[in-house]
Amino acid sequence: MLNKIILINIFKKLLIEAKNSYDEFNSADGKIGDGDLGVTILHGIEDINTNIEKFTDDMGSNFMICSQSFVKRSGSSFGTLIAFSFMNISKNLKGKIECSHEDIISILETALKTILERGKTNLGDKTIADTLDLVIKKLKDNKNYPEVFKSATKQALDDFKGKKIKIGRARMFEDKTKDLDDPGMMALNKLSEAF
Repeated sequence: MLNKIILINIFKKLLIEAKNSYDEFNSADGKIGDGDLGVTILHGIEDINTNIEKFTDDMGSNFMICSQSFVKRSGSSFGTLIAFSFMNISKNLKGKIECSHEDIISILETALKTILERGKTNLGDKTIADTLDLVIKKLKDNKNYPEVFKSATKQALDDFKGKKIKIGRARMFEDKTKDLDDPGMMALNKLSEAF
């Protein structure tokens, strides 16, 4: 189940994780990109927490606040994907006060669909989309959210060890990316501690 109180607690914990992992996220991103992943994640989550008192019982409204926070604080492609994901989730949850297990799966499916379409990527390209896909599959058989998020996000990293990142700036580095974790996948694994 997910409601306003639980969502607030999640974003407060996400802020702690984003601060703790700030340098690690930037460093991982710097090996194949702009090196600003930590900045993007922290700024977006900070802004959500700044506006958290505006959260209402309407979950759709709350996710729209999250979207606006990432739009305002991030110019990166990753931040834009997160903002659009939150926006599309918001539309689907308009007027909903409580989210069931099925709703939570739907939230993740909306994020996955948005990232695949807006990011012009495919499953198997070694991106955060692959992690989300695995989390969704695992959640269909298991309602233990902390366990699923931790184990699935870790498994996704392990599953793609030795494979090239096929999208974004990382493509320029070709085989070098086989030995590296995708920064977005790594970040989701770290941030899953908040769940």
